[in-house]
Amino acid sequence: MGNAVSFRGQSGKAWSFQRAAHDAPWARAPGVAIFAVPEACGWRIFRVLELTGKPHDIQPIWAQSEAERYGATAVFVSLEFDAPVRKQMVCDLEAGFQPVVRSGIPSGGVLRLAA
Repeated sequence: MGNAVSFRGQSGKAWSFQRAAHDAPWARAPGVAIFAVPEACGWRIFRVLELTGKPHDIQPIWAQSEAERYGATAVFVSLEFDAPVRKQMVCDLEAGFQPVVRSGIPSGGVLRLAA
């Protein structure tokens, strides 16, 4: 993992994340991942994703691939083994940052950005 970063959701609570290296196995452990697009003054949150840590779960890799198509170059990961806390983190962060893609939208319902 990389540098420590805090993201504050709608509640104001600071959630601690680590920036994952490009080749790190970040999707293997339970937690929350944030895919972010660089902007002039920080990051635009593309998607917040709950990581189950289950073997052979390809959802995080598909989410990363989709995020990269829209310019996301960073993955921030917070390890969390408690499922209710993970769900709370996702809801709080999505409400605070209004990501381009929300976790409740099926992959076919992605909000398309103008190019």
